[in-house]
Amino acid sequence: MINETRKRSLLKAVSFRGLEIALDTVILSIFVELKTAIWLALLLEGLCLALHYGFERIWNKSQYGRHIIRDK
Repeated sequence: MINETRKRSLLKAVSFRGLEIALDTVILSIFVELKTAIWLALLLEGLCLALHYGFERIWNKSQYGRHIIRDK
């Protein structure tokens, strides 16, 4: 069985959310002032980060779709 560490799951979630915060800020700044756009992006992506991390940890418990190929 191969499992990801909590540290790996967290790093994946944080790095992905960092990209999304940047993109959200750019998009939101078209509609609201930059300071508001930054705070909205941080709030929304912070909540999504927590959800994504939990989701990754739950899926880590499942072996569905995982295959271990051993060298012969």
